[in-house]
Amino acid sequence: MFKRLLETIRSEKELSATIRAQLVDGLFHPFASLISGAVAGLFIAAVLSFTANDQLVVNLAYAVVLIALGRIALGVYYLRSGQPVTPHNVNQWEWAYAIGGTAFSLCLGMVTLFAVLRVDNGAIHLMLTTTTAAYAASIAGRNASRPWVALGQLYFASVPMGLGLILHETLFYEVVGAALLIFMFGMTDITLAVRKTIINALETREKNKELADSFEQQANLFDGALKNMSHGLCMFDRDNKLLVWNPILCDILRCPPERLHKGESFQEVLELIHPADRDHFVFDGDLDKDRAKANFEHTIQLEDGRYVDVSSRQTSTGNRVLVFADVTEQKEAEAQIRHLALVDQLTGLMNRTSLQTSFRNLLKNNHSDQEIAVYFIDLDHFKNVNDTLGHPVGDDLLQQVAKRICDVCLDECEVGRMAGDEFLVMQKLTPHARTPEILSSQIIEALKQPFNVASHYVRIGASIGIAISPKDGEDAALLLKRADMALYAAKNMGRNRYEFFEQKMDQKAQQDRALELDIKYALEENQFRLAFQPIVDANTLEISAFETLIRWTHEKRGRVAPSVFIQVAEQTGQIIDIGRWVLSEAIKCASKWPTDTPIAINFSAVQFQDTDFPKYLKSQLRRFKVKPERVSLEITETAFFQDEMATLDILRQFRAIGVNISLDDFGTGFSSLSQLRTFPYHKIKIDGSFVRDLESNTSSKAVATAVAHIGQALNIRVVAECVESQEQMDYLREAGVSEIQGFYLCRPLNNEDTTSLLEIGKGKFDSDFLKQVKTRSENAAAQ
Repeated sequence: MFKRLLETIRSEKELSATIRAQLVDGLFHPFASLISGAVAGLFIAAVLSFTANDQLVVNLAYAVVLIALGRIALGVYYLRSGQPVTPHNVNQWEWAYAIGGTAFSLCLGMVTLFAVLRVDNGAIHLMLTTTTAAYAASIAGRNASRPWVALGQLYFASVPMGLGLILHETLFYEVVGAALLIFMFGMTDITLAVRKTIINALETREKNKELADSFEQQANLFDGALKNMSHGLCMFDRDNKLLVWNPILCDILRCPPERLHKGESFQEVLELIHPADRDHFVFDGDLDKDRAKANFEHTIQLEDGRYVDVSSRQTSTGNRVLVFADVTEQKEAEAQIRHLALVDQLTGLMNRTSLQTSFRNLLKNNHSDQEIAVYFIDLDHFKNVNDTLGHPVGDDLLQQVAKRICDVCLDECEVGRMAGDEFLVMQKLTPHARTPEILSSQIIEALKQPFNVASHYVRIGASIGIAISPKDGEDAALLLKRADMALYAAKNMGRNRYEFFEQKMDQKAQQDRALELDIKYALEENQFRLAFQPIVDANTLEISAFETLIRWTHEKRGRVAPSVFIQVAEQTGQIIDIGRWVLSEAIKCASKWPTDTPIAINFSAVQFQDTDFPKYLKSQLRRFKVKPERVSLEITETAFFQDEMATLDILRQFRAIGVNISLDDFGTGFSSLSQLRTFPYHKIKIDGSFVRDLESNTSSKAVATAVAHIGQALNIRVVAECVESQEQMDYLREAGVSEIQGFYLCRPLNNEDTTSLLEIGKGKFDSDFLKQVKTRSENAAAQ
């Protein structure tokens, strides 16, 4: 018993507040037991008041009645409050009940004690002992849930009663008293056992309730998730009968919720899906034997055009779960991405990627060996439109160009935009198709007509390169490359025309590639050398400057003409590195000459792309301590064709540094005269083609004379190059040319001979020395 009592004390500390509240609430129920206690006390008090002559006993009996009434009042107050015991007020109610119950038990026990000892009446003794013993026994069962309350009442009622019986002088009383005390300890053990049973029951009920609440919460969460998930879901049992579904399923399938009912067959649910897509879900086999057929993923299209992803999985219990997801927006986004990836956004034509794919497919599916022509179209002078009118106008122009090309090609060809101002046309050369010559001419003629773009009348042109399969190749990449070669040839031959690919173009491209690699090697190995050709005053024959010329002797090719490798260098961009090397080397050489004779250096139109060149020029002048006015840069008017504003900006930077600017090859361009108004040039050079024809071509004489007069009028010195005879020199001198340059006077000299010429002649033209140099060169060549 004592072990159980200790366990009970420990377990009391571990009780949850919720269980304690329930136990204390049980003390007030049933309420009739409290009333019966008051009635028993009232009966005892009435009997004692008439039969007992001991005032103490009577007073104690009245106290029992009063305490019983107080307990009834407490119980009534608790019940009428409507507020059950809570974890917050459990201690107050427990103490209130315990105090009342203990006081009642103690008074009852004391009445019995003093009545046995002080009242000589066997009937009263029997009444009090049986009432007290019954009360003690019943209280142990009624309040067993709160053992310290129950045992307190048991002991306070039983101990005084047992003590009174034992102290009585009658042996029978003593025996009964001892028996009652033993009974008290038995009731203690019973109370603890009942209390444990009650606690276990309550804890089990609480756990069950918590488990039930958890299940309910999980069920509510699952139901909430099922109803609010973005996917539609339904589950069928082993017999393909509908078990569960969510509202989103009805939204996705566009069916009223009342259309779905538990127990409907899988086939009935399929009736809600587009008829053309039902085959994706048909399954008539045994799900257990053929689970693979029950598991699938498909994308279906509903009647209203929406796309839905459907996945089916079979569970371990044999149930079948179908999940529906509306992926219409995703499909539309994917379609838009595919559109963006395959369509040029500016013109609406095929872009480079789709063009290449389409061209490969066209060649692959050409089983009839029919010829296929590919036209590579590039607009002429389109960059000028962007630079002068702005890119928005350029974009509008490209849209109009695309429309004109499509209008010419109609349904006979596929048209696309490769990039920038490059377009591609693919054509099957069927017996009824236009010939490449006719189609190309029509495209060129259409693009030659003026465009009205944002109130600007714009004139451009187009160059076209043509390659034809299978004679020019059967691979799409190769044909595009060869059409590009033909396009390049068309541009080099004057633009606004078309050219067919020829095998020699490929050969030239390979030769240019090999030459490009050799140029790269020559730069790395310092194989280039400079030569300087005197520019002589036409009247005094004094050397006024030297033109810097580049020379290259290849270990296998031998001497390579500048006209050959400079053209390739300009195409590949290597001219920028070459130009920097020439500038630095020329200034270095001039810095060591015995006189301050100026040097002229050719500056390619491509070099204007080197926007840092002015800084480089300035640094080299400082490095070799050469005055800027000793340097003259010779440019051609073709530099203005690329980007006139950018070209003028760099020229102004040159002028700010202090170097001179000469206009080279004057007379060959369509806008030569207009160039003289754009910039204050130091010199203009008559193109050598006019000088060579002076003796046989009156037009060349007229041009040379006119240029000389223009120079005089504008106070610009005029240089005639490529002078090869005395007659040419005499005519040019009489025409008013300022300076002469050419083989007749002197071939280009290496730096050593140039230095020697300046030392001997002190800046004047020494013919005898030059004859020695010529003789030495001829002898070296003969050997």
